[in-house]
Amino acid sequence: MIDSTLYLAGIRKDTGEYEENADSCQLCKKMIINAGIKQVIVRTGKNEYKTISVEEWIKNDELLEGKITY
Repeated sequence: MIDSTLYLAGIRKDTGEYEENADSCQLCKKMIINAGIKQVIVRTGKNEYKTISVEEWIKNDELLEGKITY
């Protein structure tokens, strides 16, 4: 999985709509980092996407700031 791309789409069970501003929790981020994935592309709407650089997660580790987001 080194330097791969992960595609993520969250769909709300109650409405069937795409989850806006979806992101990975800290545990998922750590697993993505450890897998060597380079970027995560998140579907935020019908034709809307955002690209997340995994390198940014490494540089700006929330755990180092004491934030816990599970």
